[in-house]
Amino acid sequence: MSRALDKHTIAALKAGNPQAAYDSISSVLVSLPPDGLLEIEILGKEVPLPEGTYVLQDGLAVGVSKLGLVQAFLVARKMLTNYIGGTGETGTTMGTEGRSITEHSSTESAPILNEQLLAATAVILLMDPEFITAANTRKRLIQKYITFDRQRTEDIRSVLEKEKRFLDSLLTSRLHRHTKSPTLWNHRRWLVETFASTLGFYPEDVTADITNIVLMAGERHPRNYYAWCHARTILRLATQGKDNYDHLLKLIEAVKKWCFRNHTDISGWSFLFHLLDLYSGSGNSKMVESTFTEVLDMASALNLTNESVWAFLRTMAASGIVGGNSSEQFTSIGQQLLYKLVSAEQQHSTDERVLRQALDWYETFRVRS
Repeated sequence: MSRALDKHTIAALKAGNPQAAYDSISSVLVSLPPDGLLEIEILGKEVPLPEGTYVLQDGLAVGVSKLGLVQAFLVARKMLTNYIGGTGETGTTMGTEGRSITEHSSTESAPILNEQLLAATAVILLMDPEFITAANTRKRLIQKYITFDRQRTEDIRSVLEKEKRFLDSLLTSRLHRHTKSPTLWNHRRWLVETFASTLGFYPEDVTADITNIVLMAGERHPRNYYAWCHARTILRLATQGKDNYDHLLKLIEAVKKWCFRNHTDISGWSFLFHLLDLYSGSGNSKMVESTFTEVLDMASALNLTNESVWAFLRTMAASGIVGGNSSEQFTSIGQQLLYKLVSAEQQHSTDERVLRQALDWYETFRVRS
């Protein structure tokens, strides 16, 4: 969503009701459903809303007025600025409008999260996913809540899961800047690491988590470097000190299907190779070889010459994790596709360059017995 405002938008902002917009939008972002994620879209001028309406919601589908979001952002940013300006180094509130990161119940038995600050930072991050101060404020809110008493595992887990649902709603919605936001992916990495360090394990099913969040974000925003790096983080946490190859098998199948649907995305192929390289440690080379052959057959049948597929194939062939005659098949099919290009008088084309570079790279870097 562009942050540029034309003169008509500026006039509408001055005539609007920012507090009403903030109340409406923030209430949706903090009242998250226990199951499922919100699918948020920003509605521009082409979707006129009745006066005083800032949000359209149908189940998990949420449409937010762009003008209303800008108005709500101005209110939320002022709240955050007042909080920061009224807070000393100890984290206690100095001003009248600022509030401490956590409040305490009357019995002093457990802290209560500052819901107003959570709501304000939620609106800010919906408007601007790179607003690092808002993301860091949410981290401090949660960390303060956790450190008060780490024995309250159920309460802590509930807080972490709610934050995860909010974050995943932003990362998987049709919000182009959010799906590839380094700030949001870094916040999620902190969140899953906090899950693991606080609870002693990551409670999510790894395959489902990567499939539902990372693969979805990868489709929303192709070549999503930050999303695929995050997948490696989740995998590392789940496999730390374990040789569990069963979940790898399911994940390989899911990522392979994704790559077949998005065969020009180098990030997906790179992660698939990472998974196959890990799985090769199980001693089951047949599955690795069958995946390699399947991709090679697809490239041959569809005459695929894009760089992403052939970077994957050359790396697999040269790595030594595929045995049998797989490497010979790679060279043979590459030569066949080259011959087709030359016969069609497409020599010196980009496709020919990709194939020649893949074959040359394989010969230069392949593992030799």
